[in-house]
Amino acid sequence: MLKNIEGTTIKIKFKDEMLEISKDLKEKINNFWNQSKNENHSLFNGELICISEYKKTNNLIEITCKRTHYSHHLYDERVGLPKEYGCHNLVVGCLLETSDNYYVIGEMASNTSVPNCLQIPGGNVDNTDIKEESIDIFNALIRECKEEVNINLEDKNIVESFKLKYISLPNEISNAYLIIAKGKLKMTKKEMIEYYKEYLKYLKDNNLEIEFSNLHFINKKKVKEELNKLQNPKRSYLRELLEIDSNDKKR
Repeated sequence: MLKNIEGTTIKIKFKDEMLEISKDLKEKINNFWNQSKNENHSLFNGELICISEYKKTNNLIEITCKRTHYSHHLYDERVGLPKEYGCHNLVVGCLLETSDNYYVIGEMASNTSVPNCLQIPGGNVDNTDIKEESIDIFNALIRECKEEVNINLEDKNIVESFKLKYISLPNEISNAYLIIAKGKLKMTKKEMIEYYKEYLKYLKDNNLEIEFSNLHFINKKKVKEELNKLQNPKRSYLRELLEIDSNDKKR
């Protein structure tokens, strides 16, 4: 379920230690990982930053994060784990809207883990977002938008406003905590199309990783019908996010 967090203070503490998992469970995860690795040799068991504690009181959200491994995340996603051993990764996203009221939605490239899936720019927080004993969520948002669509959220020449606005909590479909910002662009849909074409050409010419093979633009006044026309798989939060935001009278 998506919740509006405007006016809410978010404090994210980082503890540089691994999430505790029972010995028996570790063995099950390792066995599943080895099986998955045999089926897909490109898998890499790197470290992930996950939420060990989430607490909301009034206008304050307090989050504590620790480390775990991708094998833990994969097992929880595909097999499932009891709540106390779940892998709840911390993800950020930014809903971008053009000056003429179109939402900017990315289509994941064929080389990604979810080809052709529609989502907003974003991704997991990582080590570059750790500042002493806390996690800088704005750093993560700025990095992801710059990498995926070449939008610098701090550039006032192209971004009119940028603020945290929503949070999506874990549910039966997704294990992640997703913190979503809203960015209002100074570019029109047409200008953003040309802007991204140039960025896509730059990525291809320099043999750099492409996250979004294509951008889709959803008219804010026609969210339901335009989403229904797109046959692509969609992130679980996407429809709810666009419908809630399109009905929000605030900018």
